[in-house]
Amino acid sequence: MNEKQQIDATPALPAALGCVELWAGNDLTHRQVKLAGLEADVFSQPSGAPEGGDLFALFSCAGAREARIVLADCTGHGHAASLVAARVHGLIHRYRDLPDNSHLLRALNEEFAVSGRELEGPLRLSTAVLATFDRQTGEFNFAYAAHPRMLLWRARYRRWVPLDGSAGLPVGAFAGSMYAHQSVRLEPADIALMFSDGATDVFSPDDEMLTAEGLLELADVTLARFSGGFDLHLFVEALAEAVQKFHGENDLDDDLTLLALRRSQF
Repeated sequence: MNEKQQIDATPALPAALGCVELWAGNDLTHRQVKLAGLEADVFSQPSGAPEGGDLFALFSCAGAREARIVLADCTGHGHAASLVAARVHGLIHRYRDLPDNSHLLRALNEEFAVSGRELEGPLRLSTAVLATFDRQTGEFNFAYAAHPRMLLWRARYRRWVPLDGSAGLPVGAFAGSMYAHQSVRLEPADIALMFSDGATDVFSPDDEMLTAEGLLELADVTLARFSGGFDLHLFVEALAEAVQKFHGENDLDDDLTLLALRRSQF
């Protein structure tokens, strides 16, 4: 994210989790990051511009005992969506230490809804999924704001399942919106896969949409090509290529972000 688009990141609240940002962006990238008890891999491909509306942010919290992960998808793509992503990024920094993901989403929504009413032009919305992971307990806590459901790879059973939960409303839609806090325990080698709707609302040359169910099947087929302690970076790269192949070309009509989180086995 360009420095000129950064919002003041000075915390407005007393520290609770003590989160430190390790990496954030909305540009073209494919990179691995080590988090508290997690191996993270991020693939981001904006559509038709250097930066887009898909924002990812990774934090180390509670003295490296916990990790916080954010993926937001702002309406549209290109420069206009990038400016909204910068606004969301600044707000995430302001409230990054709130321990409950649903409360953090609520704080983002209140700020975003108020600022949206003050600005001229079309209403700018953002979907989002926020998660925290405790390396000691394995608890993976999350909350959705109208964002596509994550997929969960259960290593013990070698199968993908949707990580269902209350959908909530997009950030900025209505002041006073509430969001649900949900939790699941990750076992060693389990993978939580976050993604923007650029991975599901993509069309084939025959005008067939991939959909969330199609992405799950694509992830299953892709992962079947790997065995044992496979390289997460190579899997994410292969899944991105599979989405592009479904579309028929590498350039997509919307921003695409895949964010995979695998629990360490030690």
